[in-house]
Amino acid sequence: MKENRIDWDETNLQILSSMCRKCPEPHFQPRTPELPQIGCCAYEPVFTLFEIYKMVSSGEEEFFLHSIYPNPKNTVYDYEIIAGGNIHPLFYKKQPGQTETPYERHESLKKSVSTAYLAVDERLGYTMCQFFEEENGCGLPPAFKTSICRSFMCCSIEKALTEEERVLLDDWRRRIREEAETFHRKHKEVLQGKGISLGGNVLDIIGYLKQVDG
Repeated sequence: MKENRIDWDETNLQILSSMCRKCPEPHFQPRTPELPQIGCCAYEPVFTLFEIYKMVSSGEEEFFLHSIYPNPKNTVYDYEIIAGGNIHPLFYKKQPGQTETPYERHESLKKSVSTAYLAVDERLGYTMCQFFEEENGCGLPPAFKTSICRSFMCCSIEKALTEEERVLLDDWRRRIREEAETFHRKHKEVLQGKGISLGGNVLDIIGYLKQVDG
């Protein structure tokens, strides 16, 4: 029986692929044998008002307040939180034959607008999402995953899809994006009008989200 390249989780609105177990994407391969194979879980998830709402509405307010909001690795903006990753020690070490550490390359590359994107790739090559669990993948409940984490498929997987699968992938991505982005835009506008932000009024935001009906 043929195994699907991509599958749809209707309950949590997420796209899954068995191909992710052995990441086929060259861009996501470990820089050195000492680094773990984590694929796209090097990226740092961005929690918007939609994901925070999902946590609050499911009774996991304490998880948000104690595990995400105060985490020193995270960057809190007015209406979203970037969950900082765990940087591998090799990022700061010079390897045999190298003239500089990956960190030094990163710092040099980010000085120019034309190479800033390469600086991001340099750092992500040594970064692991704080929610990644070896053997299990993402350690977050599916309902709390960001819309990007629920919809991303690398180029290697996309190239392996049939035309029918590509159509399904586009449709599923659209559903995920529209649900999350529409919610975020709508409630961000309301909260801006009230002068409430995550930086200074996190409990007020939680109180507001508790009253939101879907």
